[in-house]
Amino acid sequence: MVRMSSIIFISISLLLSLVLPVVVAVVLHKKLQFAWKSVLVGTLVFLVFQILTRIPLLGYLQQNLWYQAFSATYPLIAGFLLALSAGLFEEIGRYVGFRLFLRKHLDWKGGIAYGIGHGGLESLYIGTAFLNYLIYSFLINAGKVPPQLPTSVISALTDTAPPMFVVGGIERVLAFVVQIGLSLVVLYGIKSRRSAFLLLAIAI
Repeated sequence: MVRMSSIIFISISLLLSLVLPVVVAVVLHKKLQFAWKSVLVGTLVFLVFQILTRIPLLGYLQQNLWYQAFSATYPLIAGFLLALSAGLFEEIGRYVGFRLFLRKHLDWKGGIAYGIGHGGLESLYIGTAFLNYLIYSFLINAGKVPPQLPTSVISALTDTAPPMFVVGGIERVLAFVVQIGLSLVVLYGIKSRRSAFLLLAIAI
């Protein structure tokens, strides 16, 4: 059985991941009056550069034996390259988004709006995992475990300390804030014509 406290914490993480970005977007739009176009561009850039490009590419690489052997032999180097790929795809995507589609919105309000769209879709995309956990928890407690559900998932839901399930939601909130901050870093680099800030965003 999945403890009720675990289900509550999973639900909190789900709300933080799926609802918080929408609430932040609506509230800040009322206060800052930024253009929704900036939010849309941020959303589309994350969709194209991450969900439709980087993630499928990584999935393809992980199916190759040479990549599996490399990751197992040099885990630190593989981890560094994985992080670097995220920096390159996301920050170059930000740069393209600002330079090509948001030339009339290159102010700090536009940067925040872009970050909300970029980080918001990331939060929604990753947050679907919490929705799956919640559904699996109800199925397990109802005695209707899907036969294809790995035992590792069942063990994780039943054996993990309940407070650990809220850590993912907190991480999503922090990542959302970082995405807005990185958007402002790239935007400042464009406004000041200093490419070093793009490199800084990639490094972060």
